[in-house]
Amino acid sequence: MRDGVTRPNPYLGAVVRSVAGRDRRRVFIVTDVTLEGGRVMLTVADGSLRRISDGKRKNARHVKIIAAVTDEEWKRIAERPDDEVVRETLAGYDPLIKSADDGTIYRPDRGGTEN
Repeated sequence: MRDGVTRPNPYLGAVVRSVAGRDRRRVFIVTDVTLEGGRVMLTVADGSLRRISDGKRKNARHVKIIAAVTDEEWKRIAERPDDEVVRETLAGYDPLIKSADDGTIYRPDRGGTEN
């Protein structure tokens, strides 16, 4: 994660949902943005499977922006880049994350959650 609390790029701090790959339908926070060979590449983390220290690199075309975290939330993440803070922040944007640790699987194509 970049130092400081300002967001020089609109992708930074965005709450995104993966639309491609094995992590499809998971929700992440964008922690870094780079340009590689004309493609916008994002580093994303969710605080559990993808921790801040080992963020997932994703092509920007493979995610959908859901929302942007508030400046206050981004400041908390930037000041204390901790996986717990990321999980707490994401829980406010996707209520299904709160129940992810109890074994439920989100199946939007089947109308909800399953065990």
